[in-house]
Amino acid sequence: MEIIESIILILSLLIIANIVSHYFVSIPPSLLQIAAGILAALFIHVKIYVDTEWFLLAFIAPILFNDGNNFPKRELWKLKGPILGNAIILVILSTVIGGVFVKWLIPQLPWATAFTLVAVLSPTDPIAVESIAKKAHIPDKLMHLINGESLINDASGLICFKYGVAATVTGVFSLKSATMDFFHISIIGALVGAVMIWIFNGIRLYLINQGVDDSILHAIIQIIIPFIIYYVAEDVFDVSGVVAVVIAGILNISSGRNISNFTPEIRLVTSRTWDLVVYVLNGIVFVLLGIEIPFAMEELVHNDNINTFGATLLAFIIWIMLVVIRFLWSYVYSTFSNNGDGKIVLWSKTRFDDCLMSGISGVRGAVTMVGALSIPMTIKGGAAFPSRTLLLFIASAVIIFSLLGATLLIPILTKNSAPVAYRGSTLTSENEDDENDEDTDETPIELTEYEANRVILEKTVKKLRSEMDDGDTAVYSSVIAEYLYDVRNLGIQSRNQVKTSQISKRRVRGKKDAELWDISFNCELEAVDELYDNHEISDESYDLAIKKIARYKREIVHRRSNQTVEFFYNYFRRTYLQIKHLIYRSVNSDDIQQINQDSIKISIAGAKNALEKLQELNQSDSDGIDDDLIYIFQRHYEDRLELLQGKYRGRSPQFNSERMNLEIKALSYRRAFVQDMLEQGKISKITANELRKNINYSEEVISIGVD
Repeated sequence: MEIIESIILILSLLIIANIVSHYFVSIPPSLLQIAAGILAALFIHVKIYVDTEWFLLAFIAPILFNDGNNFPKRELWKLKGPILGNAIILVILSTVIGGVFVKWLIPQLPWATAFTLVAVLSPTDPIAVESIAKKAHIPDKLMHLINGESLINDASGLICFKYGVAATVTGVFSLKSATMDFFHISIIGALVGAVMIWIFNGIRLYLINQGVDDSILHAIIQIIIPFIIYYVAEDVFDVSGVVAVVIAGILNISSGRNISNFTPEIRLVTSRTWDLVVYVLNGIVFVLLGIEIPFAMEELVHNDNINTFGATLLAFIIWIMLVVIRFLWSYVYSTFSNNGDGKIVLWSKTRFDDCLMSGISGVRGAVTMVGALSIPMTIKGGAAFPSRTLLLFIASAVIIFSLLGATLLIPILTKNSAPVAYRGSTLTSENEDDENDEDTDETPIELTEYEANRVILEKTVKKLRSEMDDGDTAVYSSVIAEYLYDVRNLGIQSRNQVKTSQISKRRVRGKKDAELWDISFNCELEAVDELYDNHEISDESYDLAIKKIARYKREIVHRRSNQTVEFFYNYFRRTYLQIKHLIYRSVNSDDIQQINQDSIKISIAGAKNALEKLQELNQSDSDGIDDDLIYIFQRHYEDRLELLQGKYRGRSPQFNSERMNLEIKALSYRRAFVQDMLEQGKISKITANELRKNINYSEEVISIGVD
């Protein structure tokens, strides 16, 4: 009962603090949550004890998994050098240099405890500056760097913290064994995280493949994944659960081809559920921080060696030290890494300002507080952990100083201002129309939901085609092709009476699909033969191309009858090819470069040959193939040509913005068609509500993608 009462109290304090934050938008919500905890501790004498292992499992696992899942992989891959430098080397330097500095500041503090304090202060919280990035004009490169290093330094900092705590508790520390153990638990932990998320991804995709598309079920599976991975890594394999959940988050299905297998409803519910979980967990951490501060201060008041004012001054000095170390590291690294012309410029005002902003942007947040609260009460032999109260107070004060520093100084440096938000404090409000209050009396149903949806999609396609001449043809063609996929998928669902997610663009569900793929692949084979006969490609490139097309024909045209066997075969093979591709890319040789050049040449020739054949089929009705299906295949090969010829705009900001606007416009057409059919009595109110709900989900998913 005491646990339940504590949870209700903490959540109540969190709610009150967040309500107050809406009236004082200039104050970071985290500071108000800390204040709520302080008031609760002072006036109702709340004191909460938490178990270290359970605390790490409950807070670190989901927070780091979510950070990894939201990791902007493509942009940050370009900054992998400085990210790894900040996340690993800077953390180690900060721990060593900072530990020596802290030992000098507080001589009575044991060496291991000094290093423990600085290690727990190493992880940074990037969300603290994200909300001001747009208005304060923080450089995109700096924001990407902060995001990337935060994800990895959470892992490296907490591992260093773990060793510091272990050395303090046991009194034993060996640099050699610690280094070997560090690499062991990190590498094996990464493998455990990668393998387990691969298994979970396969399970989720298989459920979708079998028509299990319950959005609540998929959201629950997503939520329990980090807890299971962390527990298995720590308790079964005795490796770093932190590294495991970070790698799992990075490799989790969140973008690209696989995410399109999930319905908009699943993606929306899962995203909003994660927003809620992270929102609550971060709030609880800062409320607990506030509850701990008065008791830490009370013990400091009765401490003859140091008083509260002295501890606060120490915390401020330590924060300044962390900012200086971070600034110096950034300045030295950028000085010697950005000299492509061979010239080293030691002084640059712009670089100085950027590095100063980088130093101040190293805000400490939820992960630091989780680590600090997890410091054990006792050491080996039953004695109290050395200066635990002082460590907790300093960690809390440094978090507050870093929050205030970012809030006050970053707008000054950028000559602008904006409120600061933190992990989990940016939950978007929903403004969906309430469609559930309509009368549920049924009217005679003219069309089923499948039939009505198909009619609406076909009308939308017709409307978009009528506007194509007045807009960007490539954008319209892209959106129309996606709608035609949906139309075809609905036809398959209505025949099979099975509700599934959108079919894969390469999945064969009908005889005509297989016929058209067979024709296209034959055209590609003819192009390969012509290039080889003209001596334009090598023997090895020719063999690889023939084998690749033959494999596609086996998998797509002559697919296996058992869908389960087919799914797992393709899933294993796709994983194998991805690993092979990574290894393949890491090798740099003239042979591989030649094969890559030949591969591009083969793909271009094959796409052109297939397009010519598809154009012939489109002008002739003798084959009896649906024009919409031919259109889909044409878009597939046109996209391939644009990509290979450097004309592909599918990833450019302008193209994505125009496509998003057109998708929203198309959804408005669908809403209007739903209303027309309802007024004409062609569908019931229940069917109309379901159709509107799906449209709302699709629109919300577009908004999530933009955010």
